[in-house]
Amino acid sequence: MKRITALLICLITSIPVLVQGQEIEDVERVVDYTTDSLGKMVRIEDPEYYRVRAKDGSSWGYQNRNGDYVIPVGRYKFLNPIDEHGMILAQKDGKEGFIDIHENILIPFEYDDVGVFSKCVDLAPVIKGGKQGFVNRRGDIVIPLEYDALSYVTYFYEPGKAILIKDGRYGVIDSQNNIIVPFEYDKIEWSDNKDSFIATTGKDWTSFAFNGKQLSGYNDYEIVTGTPLGYLPSNSKGLPVLVRTKGNQKLRAELFSDIEYMNGSKRIRDSLETLTGVEFAYIDKAQNMIVPFGTYDNAEPFGLGRKAIVASKGKYGIIDEYGKPVLPLEYDFVERPSQYSNYADIFVATKGNKVTILDSDVNVIPTDGIVSYDGRGSDLIVSNAEEKMGRVNYEGKLSIPIIYDTLFRARHTGLIAAQNGLYGYISSSNDIIEPFEYLDIYSLRSELVFVNADSKAGLLNKRGDVILPFEYEAIYDTWYNNQDRPKTCYIVVKNGKVGTVDINNNVVIPIIYDGLSGWVEYGPEAHFVKDNGRYGLISHEGQVIIPIEYDYVGLPQDGVIEVRKNGKYGVISMKNSEIIPCIYDFIILDIPYFDFNNTLSPKLVILQNNVWSYLDMHGNLVRENIPIDEIRKEYGYRLDWGEPSNEGYDFNIIQAVKD
Repeated sequence: MKRITALLICLITSIPVLVQGQEIEDVERVVDYTTDSLGKMVRIEDPEYYRVRAKDGSSWGYQNRNGDYVIPVGRYKFLNPIDEHGMILAQKDGKEGFIDIHENILIPFEYDDVGVFSKCVDLAPVIKGGKQGFVNRRGDIVIPLEYDALSYVTYFYEPGKAILIKDGRYGVIDSQNNIIVPFEYDKIEWSDNKDSFIATTGKDWTSFAFNGKQLSGYNDYEIVTGTPLGYLPSNSKGLPVLVRTKGNQKLRAELFSDIEYMNGSKRIRDSLETLTGVEFAYIDKAQNMIVPFGTYDNAEPFGLGRKAIVASKGKYGIIDEYGKPVLPLEYDFVERPSQYSNYADIFVATKGNKVTILDSDVNVIPTDGIVSYDGRGSDLIVSNAEEKMGRVNYEGKLSIPIIYDTLFRARHTGLIAAQNGLYGYISSSNDIIEPFEYLDIYSLRSELVFVNADSKAGLLNKRGDVILPFEYEAIYDTWYNNQDRPKTCYIVVKNGKVGTVDINNNVVIPIIYDGLSGWVEYGPEAHFVKDNGRYGLISHEGQVIIPIEYDYVGLPQDGVIEVRKNGKYGVISMKNSEIIPCIYDFIILDIPYFDFNNTLSPKLVILQNNVWSYLDMHGNLVRENIPIDEIRKEYGYRLDWGEPSNEGYDFNIIQAVKD
């Protein structure tokens, strides 16, 4: 079942559930959201009925405002929000249908997949036996189940048309099952502007109007699209389409794997793309040229204010939908900031050391003195010539004045700021949440760590409640945080030693060690632990798994671990059983991390007295006197790494005292 709704966006935000005054631990209430007239996501306040689900996600139910069950948890694998007609899409016993709040069956549970009712056409898609059709609210099949089913249901969208597949070919129908675009295309998609269909055959494409009229001939230009969510204005119909030539395909392929390109800013990527010979143009639905090829070196699809950002010879500007420049090509860079699908309602233009903020009509929004900005979040952190910092929101308003020495986003709703050498925590509208009296503030995944005037760290949540008292030198996340809130643990440093505590400040791993690992890629479900210059493994609960007696403990691979003791290497199991003793000069574990149908047996590659040999995973000799050329060919990269160490960055050992 694809839980796509026309009216509701269902975000899972859990709060404790009370049933007749008692908190129930194994279920949680779901907060549902809808969209307002502007398309903004808003919470549904005080609904008559709330959805609840088992914490393991295995079943769903409904409660009323008093916390009484109306539909008990345990009967349905999933329940959608109640729609405007009082219907609930439900999943039960592997089938899907619709019920009402009293569990009356409105559409029988006989379908493999069911979607919600479309806004434009009051029909819901259903799938049965690999075929899709549509039903009305009485459950009558209005459009037969004769279309090829995908792994998800396909909907009707404005103006009452659906793109479907029949016998492997794409076409378009209306709500009376009349064929609008014949089922003879490799692919059909809605245009970016949602004002036509783009039908593809092979590498060529053409446009169709919603009435089925073919608007253009075929060409093989690439259509450049914007992000579907958030990029386009609400009045996007009729906007020109951005297309580009293919350019030098070999150079493009090389460019897209180039480190400089992948790590570069948008401006650097634009500059590098010009080297591939790609040309841009804007055309209408009938493929008439609005802006011809060669006019600009780089271009973006039309978006905010029905405008498009363009560039030529390294200078940026903005054009309107008729191709007329509305911001001249004289800026070093112009962008519309965004974070994921959240796009700003402003343009930001940079020229030298001056940053100008423009509204959707390209009018200047007065924000004098900005010389640089960081637009990587859902706002702009701006700086002036005196290196003071402030915040501009996505509407172009200076919501935090440019007065702070430091300002950066926390992983919450607020920002960490510094002024006169002290840190505080403020809201996005510059309200002080925590006063400017701390030596430092840093962010964990769910809370903030504050360091007081005595250099002691404590943990506060976003409401300002103290979670861990101010008695630590430092506090860090564990990578298994937040999976089960009552079991959440933190790595703490106290009196020059490291351990872990839970969310109630109870000690879990004794605070007696010199180092404890944080998150380690491909690491075990345990901590690497350091004590008196030796290393081992300790469980999340504090039980020693591998004794803390080794110079080095490697990453477990297929249940075995390379270790070094007194300068000699050996191999042990995760259960601390010796596979081969620590008597070798060097060891390489030839064990693949991933099984891609690998037919080669894993082995241990050992060096002793200048002789290389292969052992099996039980330590038995497979082959000896391996030529050094063979070792170099197969494992040269590993030899070049040198002697391994748990002090490397990849082991992420949090030290009590920095070496």
